Amino acid sequence: MKSNSKYIKLIASTFICALAVGLLSACEEVSTSIPGGAKAIVEAYLIPNKPITLKVKKEIAYSEDLTNKETFIAGLSIKVTGSDGTSYALKPFQDTLYVSESNVKLKVGVTYNLSFDYNGKNVSASTIIPTKPVGIASDVKSIVRTRQVITTTGGFGRNLDDNVDVNLSWTNPNNEYHFVVADNIEPNLDLVVTLPTSSSTTVSDFNRRFRSQPVQGTATRLRSQEFQYFGRYNIVVLKVNPDYAALYNTSGTTSQNISTPPTTITNGLGIFTGVNADTLSFLVKER
Repeated sequence: MKSNSKYIKLIASTFICALAVGLLSACEEVSTSIPGGAKAIVEAYLIPNKPITLKVKKEIAYSEDLTNKETFIAGLSIKVTGSDGTSYALKPFQDTLYVSESNVKLKVGVTYNLSFDYNGKNVSASTIIPTKPVGIASDVKSIVRTRQVITTTGGFGRNLDDNVDVNLSWTNPNNEYHFVVADNIEPNLDLVVTLPTSSSTTVSDFNRRFRSQPVQGTATRLRSQEFQYFGRYNIVVLKVNPDYAALYNTSGTTSQNISTPPTTITNGLGIFTGVNADTLSFLVKER
């Protein structure tokens, strides 16, 4: 097993989308009096032994065109302070991020407090980086899949392989939230099922990586047919805080079930949370 903090960044893409859905999906059903940019949307995942990287974007009001792009909020004076007496002033980077100095090393168990002013209000949040997942294991280290090259349109072909379980487990005496990301790390991707060039499905529709949902138990199950590429994978087990799990659970929000996504940001939206992880190596072989 090895530490792979760079893979923690894989968690970011799905969950801030829940905010966009919650803020935009019911424009015809909700009052249009909400002013655009009334709140800042924060996105930050604090990783042990790494500097701070933080996004701050404008809230898009219901009344605005859904084609609006995410807009970075510039000119903020952002500070993160730690319960260990540390204090970090974040600086803008490439007009998309606020970052700390590169020599900053965040610590497990320290409470970190975020603070900045926006639209006349103080935006604040606090979090703690959880301890590293303990005792992670898999009941198998590899699976075998059959290569298929489909030459005619009409589907994905037959399921030539049994859909077997890949069971991941860990120790969890305090019922903390864990979830799993499987990430193919080959430089050249090699599809298990290749479709004809006439197919409307493109390579981008196949998952190089996929994830489970956060659970408070001690295990989760992946299915062999979720692995859509041959080669080496990192199976990353992540321990996350309850606010992350709550935001994950809103990702299915629709215009038929509209609600403001949960947040621990005072006078803002989004997520400011700590994450920790450990990794197993895994292999998908050709039959």
